[in-house]
Amino acid sequence: MKTIKKMIFALGAVFTAQALCVCAVFAASSEAGTSAAQFLKLGAGSKAGGVAEAYTAAADDVYSAYYNPAGLTRMPSPEFAAQHVSYFQDISYEFLAFAFPFDKQDGVSRQALALSIYNLSASGLETRTEDTLLASGLFDSSESAYAFSYAYRMKKNLGLGVTAKYIREKIDTESAGAAAMDAGLYYKPLEDRPLDIGLAVRNFGSKLNFGGGRDPLPLGGVLGLAYTFMPGLKADIDFVQYRDTDLIVAGGTEYSRDFKYDLSAALRLGYSTHNKDVGGLKGIAAGAGLKYSRLSFDFAWVPFGDLGNTFRYTLSVRF
Repeated sequence: MKTIKKMIFALGAVFTAQALCVCAVFAASSEAGTSAAQFLKLGAGSKAGGVAEAYTAAADDVYSAYYNPAGLTRMPSPEFAAQHVSYFQDISYEFLAFAFPFDKQDGVSRQALALSIYNLSASGLETRTEDTLLASGLFDSSESAYAFSYAYRMKKNLGLGVTAKYIREKIDTESAGAAAMDAGLYYKPLEDRPLDIGLAVRNFGSKLNFGGGRDPLPLGGVLGLAYTFMPGLKADIDFVQYRDTDLIVAGGTEYSRDFKYDLSAALRLGYSTHNKDVGGLKGIAAGAGLKYSRLSFDFAWVPFGDLGNTFRYTLSVRF
């Protein structure tokens, strides 16, 4: 069994390295607008949203299932989380996840499993069959992903994780599906130093066959660094490259403080170059969190320039 695990994650590490090299090539020549399932880039959770998605190396909770599955073994206990995001034009985005770390040795989990679902939906869209201002009807649109993650801590300072997911898009009566994988690595170079490193590849998979056309998924690679300056104060930076974007740089910081009676609070601020082509207030993100015992509530504000503001609300429970 141990041999099989080592073989699986050795292959996963090679797969991650190869995909990151492929994504580096995209930096020289992006193909904007050529990928399907763009909702796969939206992120998950208000903690990450408040630091502009710079979360690959810092991921240590249930949202690791999205950002870096290797981070699932850093969780102290099982966790359930639910997110709701209000976008412009009545578009909504939901994320649900449950993660279960197990096989504890020397106070840390050696393995972890996670299930997650994310869905972007819009309803009441107008149908037009010709060039006219009059709509001929209404239709709904939805994009969903159903994911299963597994993580394995090879050493106390080294973990690997993989996620398999099924992606489905539906517009009115038309639908299409695709299969994809994510892979991630977590590494702490020196146990007594406050630096964490994360590597991830996202959306490596088949194409979506929609309306006779086959469109690729937004394959991406991420290098993340997280540094803890002192207890309660840390900063994160991610370098992200998708096949259809230029290089994205995202950075953020979080300050948290513990109070009495199992109460703690956090403030977050971040900036990303992801939406640099959008006019108006863009790039910046901010958020806050409140935790009492095993229950956490987090909020994030992420403006999309002239398109409007988005607000993330997440609730998580640890068992």
